[in-house]
Amino acid sequence: MASPEAERIHRNSIVVEAHRDMFEMVRLKNMGERYPVINTMLPRLKKGGVTVTFFAICGDAVSHSKGTYRYLSAALENIDALRQEAEASNGKIKMILNADDIPSAPSLDTHYFLLSFEGGKPLEGRMEHLRNFYHLGLRAMQITWNLRNDLADGIKEEETRGGLTRFGVSVVKEMNRLGMLIDLAHISRAGYFHVLDVAEGPVCCSHSNCRKLNLHPRTIDDEQIKALAQTGGVIGINAISTQVAEKHATLDKLVDHISYMADLVGAEHVGLGLDFVKNDGTLHPDDELFNSGENKLLPELENEEDLLNLTDRLLKRGFKEPEITKILGGNFLRVLKQVLNPRGQ
Repeated sequence: MASPEAERIHRNSIVVEAHRDMFEMVRLKNMGERYPVINTMLPRLKKGGVTVTFFAICGDAVSHSKGTYRYLSAALENIDALRQEAEASNGKIKMILNADDIPSAPSLDTHYFLLSFEGGKPLEGRMEHLRNFYHLGLRAMQITWNLRNDLADGIKEEETRGGLTRFGVSVVKEMNRLGMLIDLAHISRAGYFHVLDVAEGPVCCSHSNCRKLNLHPRTIDDEQIKALAQTGGVIGINAISTQVAEKHATLDKLVDHISYMADLVGAEHVGLGLDFVKNDGTLHPDDELFNSGENKLLPELENEEDLLNLTDRLLKRGFKEPEITKILGGNFLRVLKQVLNPRGQ
């Protein structure tokens, strides 16, 4: 049972979930649900007090392409599906397209989506596709997912010690020019630092934890954490249990990751990229995942409805209200205001 103080802080904070995949939306549409976001996802987001979601509308996984391997087409279809829901939502769904769209107060009646890609395969090696996706609302992108794409090597390719390709360098520069948030989750370590050498301004790592606390391919080390913080950026903590701890993952162990990062670089560089998978359904068998046969759900924090438990635990661990407000969403909002262009530009 959360304390009244935790409930007050949570209610008064703009909660940002910096990584959610589109898998649930597509699964429910394939089952015949016309408006899965409106009817199924929004009530859960409202119960959890989430105001802003970074929505991975496509990416490098085969599941992102709905099992078709046609990444560009799937991205267009998925964006259209979400936009149709926004049009039918009577204002309950809004897109963050520029800095002026960023909410200034928490909202239970309107939910804000920021479109992202979890890897650059939908670009199909063409810069004009990046610009066209920007015109369709894309505002953030991971450079790669676990494997290699046209931009860089993912963490499954660490042995190559490869960074960005020439196309990847051009994409990073163009994202800066357009006003898009660059995301370093899933990229190889060499690629991580290569991006930081090329990029200007703050970047994020939307859903990764501390390697010092859990030696896992998807966690990042102290040098990576410090280098990203120096850009003014934010790292989103991941709630997938196998990335929290090798065994017996708990909410307290997730808070250990938050505390470690806050001690290392300051609470202003920590956010939430919880990557909830409870409602995703079965992914495509060709997707190379880590620990895919294990239960990935974290007790007490299985999905958005449980977010108050996290706020309560942060308060009990000694975090002050201003720090909690920043971690819940304020830090990601600050970075978006720096990166996104004002309306009309």
